[in-house]
Amino acid sequence: METVSVATLKSNLSGYLAAVKKGKELIITSHRHPVARLLPVQKKTDDLKIIPAKKPVSSLKKIKGLNLKVDLLTELLADRRRR
Repeated sequence: METVSVATLKSNLSGYLAAVKKGKELIITSHRHPVARLLPVQKKTDDLKIIPAKKPVSSLKKIKGLNLKVDLLTELLADRRRR
């Protein structure tokens, strides 16, 4: 793990980001004190689970003040895809 100062990181940001993208971890220091750790993002899709609803969508129509002019299932699935 390499240590780099904030000033050095700012002046060579593209190079350091390329190194992190390849798997390298960096410790960012300010006045010789560690303040942050920069590491590559790990994409995990294994832990995403779709939990089936306990009640049907039609039961939501009984709630007062709820306007169901949209398809809730479509909106829910689209929201989960965005995350």
